[in-house]
Amino acid sequence: MPFLNIVTNSQIDDEAALIKAASQTVSQASGKPETYVMVTVQSQNMSMSGEQGPAAFLDYRSLGLPSERAAFSDALCSMINQQLGINGDRIYIGMTDSARQDWGWNHATF
Repeated sequence: MPFLNIVTNSQIDDEAALIKAASQTVSQASGKPETYVMVTVQSQNMSMSGEQGPAAFLDYRSLGLPSERAAFSDALCSMINQQLGINGDRIYIGMTDSARQDWGWNHATF
């Protein structure tokens, strides 16, 4: 149910390590089991503040959002900084809380 899509213009040297770190971070920071976490990564041209330097947009969707969203944002920004070297002021995070009936899985909904 937790889904994180990482979109970045930064070079990704080890995509498998990024995906594993992101999956573990989402699980720990959200309190959701990692068995339900899905992570995708997309490389894309982008600019932020009118510049094309390293940047990332993280799209997080889940059934319920962490109560401490600032701490959650910090965990994700720290992970991206460690994995890709992107500073927190070059990362946006969108967080969407989905209703159970709007989230499909295993031929049904939650």
